[in-house]
Amino acid sequence: MSEKKRVLIIGLDGATFDLILPWVKDGKLPSFWLIMKNGVYGELRSTVPILTPPAWSSFMTGKNPGKHGIMGFFSREKNGYGVKVTNSTHRRTKEMWTILSENGKKVGIINVPITYPPKKVNGFMITGMMTTPPKSENFTYPPFLREEVEKIAGRRTLDPLFTYLEREGVFINEAFDSTEKLEKISLSLLEKHKPDLFMVVFNGTDYLQHRFWRHIDPEHPRYEAEKSGKYVKIILRYYQKIDEILGNFLEIADDKTTIIVMSDHGAGPLHKYIHVNSWLMQTGLLKLKRRWITRLKHFVYKIGLSPEKIYNTLLSIRIGSIRIKTNRSNTKIRAFLNNFFVSFSDVDWLHTKAYSMGSGLIYINLKGREPSGTVNPGLEYESLREQIINQLYRLKDSETGERVIEKVYKKEEIYAGPYLGMMPDIVFIPKPKYMTFEEYEFAANSVITRAEAVSATHKLNGILLMKGPGIKKGSCLQNAEITDIAPTVLHFLGLPIPEDMDGKVLVEALTSSYLRLNLIRYLTEAKGVKGPLLRRKEEVYSREDEEELKSRLRELGYLP
Repeated sequence: MSEKKRVLIIGLDGATFDLILPWVKDGKLPSFWLIMKNGVYGELRSTVPILTPPAWSSFMTGKNPGKHGIMGFFSREKNGYGVKVTNSTHRRTKEMWTILSENGKKVGIINVPITYPPKKVNGFMITGMMTTPPKSENFTYPPFLREEVEKIAGRRTLDPLFTYLEREGVFINEAFDSTEKLEKISLSLLEKHKPDLFMVVFNGTDYLQHRFWRHIDPEHPRYEAEKSGKYVKIILRYYQKIDEILGNFLEIADDKTTIIVMSDHGAGPLHKYIHVNSWLMQTGLLKLKRRWITRLKHFVYKIGLSPEKIYNTLLSIRIGSIRIKTNRSNTKIRAFLNNFFVSFSDVDWLHTKAYSMGSGLIYINLKGREPSGTVNPGLEYESLREQIINQLYRLKDSETGERVIEKVYKKEEIYAGPYLGMMPDIVFIPKPKYMTFEEYEFAANSVITRAEAVSATHKLNGILLMKGPGIKKGSCLQNAEITDIAPTVLHFLGLPIPEDMDGKVLVEALTSSYLRLNLIRYLTEAKGVKGPLLRRKEEVYSREDEEELKSRLRELGYLP
């Protein structure tokens, strides 16, 4: 690599120091240790909600969701109660690579979540596979780059989520194979194009933890001693594969290159789900219509025939040793079964005061904002929010008697910006071992159910490691946030920081001599908040694309 300053970011979706630090101490992750010894490291606080789309969006923009508008895998439809799968056009402010491109810096971005459809950059982009439709031919910029990618990786095997519900061995092989192909693509394009900013995200850490955490945790309710002996080292093996990849990147990086290793959030055990709309129905804040078809659906719902129940039954069915997959035919079956399930089409919006749409997100059915709003702004709105917050803090798991909510926020307590009005009115974080579905209707007839499909959830504490010119050695970082990465990267590459970024340059990671020679500059007027790169395209996905992507997210436990 040449002598000019460069930044190389390796993203590890869901990586956690809870696993990394003990393995580093035991000498099992030498490349992680090398970066920690010769650089800085510390926990990286994620967003609320603790989900991939808002977290990576806050990372790439340096802003809170009130300024970029993304809250989860789904975005609310305008003037209605429906949802659309989130895509890059829903992000309403510029990413750091757009700012770099506009200032003549060359960028290379590979597999970062919520980058589909690709945007024009000064360099190249391969969109994040998790929300890239499997049949799309528009997943690279420039378009001709697709042929080069497919020569190395093909299409189907680049994302192991395609085989998430296969036999464990098949999925493991695909996870490692896709990671090796992603590494090969990355090293090839990095060496060929030599961008000023290069970034790649490896999803396997998140996928494998979701599926196999129970095998490394004897206290997990789904731990099986005999079976876990076979799979207990799978997550370690994958981290060691990443460690090997880090070593390869370290070898090609010169002394002008800053290396950043980071995750969007952490991870920990998952035991149970919280179903918010079911809870709101029990509290009387969400009402159903009284028509006969809704009453029939509600009867089916009350006796326990719910989407979650059907899905868990499909998960448990085996023909020989092959697990039933959620493929296109099963998606059609699910669409048919949905005719028998309670949905938002059954909600009596004229008598509903609150509803959930997303992971721990509650919206007040507010007059003047919702199409059938029932709650008056002002005193009634505030009183209702206080009521819901108090009730959430009292919510208990009937099996254990323990309270299940860690922290509840009003939206203005954690968000700010031009899109504050779009934000949910109440946001909450469950206690450890609990997770809310990113549901948008009704997944189960109970408020709290056992998690069957996955065994790990997300935690606020992600990871951050940095090594390079001007960075301290062997130092531990405190209070770093995911919004801090974008302004720090811009500073490393000699650009001023837009004043509307919420994040800060991580000065505690930098030496005093570096800071004396490299003053932090700010852009007093944030340019380009609107423009052609930010124009929204409401119809990015076809109906088939939407269903396929929902099916993928369901396999990771984000959907009922």
